[in-house]
Amino acid sequence: MSSFGLKILALVLMVIDHMAEFLPGMPVWMHWLGRLAAPVFIYCSVWSFTYTRDRKKYFLRLYIAGVIMSFIQLGLNIPNNFFRPLFSLMVILYLLECYQKKSHFGKKFVFYIFWQTGTIVLCVILLSCSHLPETFIAYVLASVMGSIFYLEGGLIYVLLGVLFWIFKDQKKKLAVSYCIFDVLLFGLTTTSIISLSLGWLRFHFRILTVPLEVVGYLLDTVIGLPPVELGGSMWWQNNEWMMIGCLPFLLTYNKSKGRSLKWFFYIVYPVHIVGLWYIGNNCL
Repeated sequence: MSSFGLKILALVLMVIDHMAEFLPGMPVWMHWLGRLAAPVFIYCSVWSFTYTRDRKKYFLRLYIAGVIMSFIQLGLNIPNNFFRPLFSLMVILYLLECYQKKSHFGKKFVFYIFWQTGTIVLCVILLSCSHLPETFIAYVLASVMGSIFYLEGGLIYVLLGVLFWIFKDQKKKLAVSYCIFDVLLFGLTTTSIISLSLGWLRFHFRILTVPLEVVGYLLDTVIGLPPVELGGSMWWQNNEWMMIGCLPFLLTYNKSKGRSLKWFFYIVYPVHIVGLWYIGNNCL
């Protein structure tokens, strides 16, 4: 299957998922199908990073799309902005490539750490002591700064993209690593192991109370594993593990581009979300 074919498949699955998100009364199985969409888009983005002739333009498109979408998030008060984790993934892949090529990796890595740490600290300070709306800080400001703060899906999606990039030319290893990733995700999201571990440490080591609060906050706002939301039903709440279902489609990728509709997906994403949100809030 070509990259275009995979993207169309992911688009259909994503629309089904968002129909269940924004339209009342939709069955939960629509979310199950929707879980297959994000990994396919991430996989295609990894290959776009590999093949694109102008990475600066590609990065810029994702960044601008993320900023524009952040204002839609603000206006509709929704968490959806998949451009941001894709942009963050591309930056990480660029750093990894610099490490491989020994191209000033140290300086770039240090800059990245200071950049992300600074943006996270700034967002936390503004959330705690400013009169700006929380959604403006978490959505718009974080997007403008290119921060990993409050990414849709968190750094979990970025980590998945890194795995895809490492094993993109080795399908067997890609399949094995993806299965391991999914098993770990299943264990972390459908059990209370994270919250129980934090609680145990907090109870037995009082001195760690503040650091553990920071860890819990970062798990929620950066990593994408909010402790209070973990341990729910594997079918109704924490069904992210169902993304394993897209693996057979990923393995059919034949490294061909297919049809070229560069701007189509950038436009369809915000348009269909706004349309479904409007229908769900005004027509039903």
